[in-house]
Amino acid sequence: MTDGTGDASMADGITASLNYLVDTSETPVFRQTTAATDIVSVSGARQPRTVAIRNARPMAEGLSLDVEGFAFAEQVTQVTDFNDDAQLASVYTPEIEKLVAAVAGASEAVVFDHTRRSTLASHREKYGSRDPVPAPHSDYDDSSARQRMRDKFGDGADERLRGRFAIVNVWRSMSGPIEQWPLTVCDARTIDDDFLISTQREAPIRPEPSFEYARPSATRHAAYDANHRWYYFPRMAQNEVLLFKNYDTLTDGTAQFSLHSAFEDPNTPSGAAPRQTIETRAFVFYD
Repeated sequence: MTDGTGDASMADGITASLNYLVDTSETPVFRQTTAATDIVSVSGARQPRTVAIRNARPMAEGLSLDVEGFAFAEQVTQVTDFNDDAQLASVYTPEIEKLVAAVAGASEAVVFDHTRRSTLASHREKYGSRDPVPAPHSDYDDSSARQRMRDKFGDGADERLRGRFAIVNVWRSMSGPIEQWPLTVCDARTIDDDFLISTQREAPIRPEPSFEYARPSATRHAAYDANHRWYYFPRMAQNEVLLFKNYDTLTDGTAQFSLHSAFEDPNTPSGAAPRQTIETRAFVFYD
């Protein structure tokens, strides 16, 4: 694996602030941005908490989607322009489906959404990208995961819903090494459902090839839990991908999801390159 740690200060990890949700007994609402100048809005109280975020590069080869809930891989893509929807459909989608199936040990993976994110308002305006989400959360609960299946497969969803399925996200840089607002993921074994708060998600309808945000749905945001163990991969390059699980139908102790959040890295250099990333969601099916 490429060693992107940069300097010794990042060798073991860092401390940074995560915006945990405070349970107010009211259902919070997460609103996706609708304009380039907007920033993510989450109703409900937020309490920034300083946490240790460990450098996961030394342990990358031993990580598993079914144990920790996240994994790391290298993949050289043939995409030359991630802002080109045609390349996402014809080149990137099959690349990611092959990668996800292999890493998950699955029989099939089917991509259903690509989401670009950027810290540049000009990029969001031109390409419809979104800003990073600085809040620990998981994208789905049981009902919203199953609804996404119906959104994608229509009448064919019922047969697929009879077996095990999972949802896996794949995150990578669209340009150079990530210097701003990296992504941190939480070891699934340290997540207690009692600290998760059902959150209503609202967003404008997006055209195909995205099936995401087709209607208001439920996600889960996290309240602070001192047992959480957070990890990240410093300075991820374009040929590196972080995979993390957002849902799994298994309830036998297999990791069902890994919380994730963008965060402000205290080691971000002055004049850092803007964060431009793509996050791809895929259904994963098992024999």
